Amino acid sequence: MAILAVPLWFAAQQMEGFTYTLKYRDVRSVLARVTEDLGKHGQVWIDGAANRITVQDDSSHMNQIRRLIQSLDQPARHFAMDTRMDILPDVPSKSLFKPTPNFVDMTQWSATVTPRATYRGVMDLYEGQAASCSLGTSYVLEARAQGYDPSRKRLALDNLSLTYREAAGKPAVDVLNGAAVLREGRPTLFLVTPSDQTPPLRLSIKPTLLPVVTRPEVR
Repeated sequence: MAILAVPLWFAAQQMEGFTYTLKYRDVRSVLARVTEDLGKHGQVWIDGAANRITVQDDSSHMNQIRRLIQSLDQPARHFAMDTRMDILPDVPSKSLFKPTPNFVDMTQWSATVTPRATYRGVMDLYEGQAASCSLGTSYVLEARAQGYDPSRKRLALDNLSLTYREAAGKPAVDVLNGAAVLREGRPTLFLVTPSDQTPPLRLSIKPTLLPVVTRPEVR
């Protein structure tokens, strides 16, 4: 029995824990990302009321996880969301699209056809906030940024929606609505299936992290 107790005691000694109170981010928005970096026996708890996260893991992971949380918990970062939407031609009689979901893979057809029209816009988006831009006169794109992961250069949107309004006074129609993760500095492409109200659409969104600008000291 004594021989078996030694390795168990040694393993227990290697486990460490810490608690971190976030200043800038909602603790719930970092939970999934922190969980990705936990070791085999790691555990994490959050206290939403106190905006606090507690991590327990092998000692070899502690510094890495601390640095990760600190990199996520930063003042709201600013992004320019360069957006392009192509109105594609009518779909051939044999559909190239899956019935669900609205976000589908790009197909060879959509990559080679010439758009009927193209609209561009730029959203001014901060972490934890929402922004929108008009694409032509009938479409509006809206996004809400959940948070940015600088280690992987990924911007998570807890909501990305595109609405269509045929004419003033008429109700807006949801063309797409969901969450998304975008690579900073690179365009992410979405193909939106046609509906009774809208043709097939090709949407490209490229987030660009903007530098922090501080006001010069006035003397």
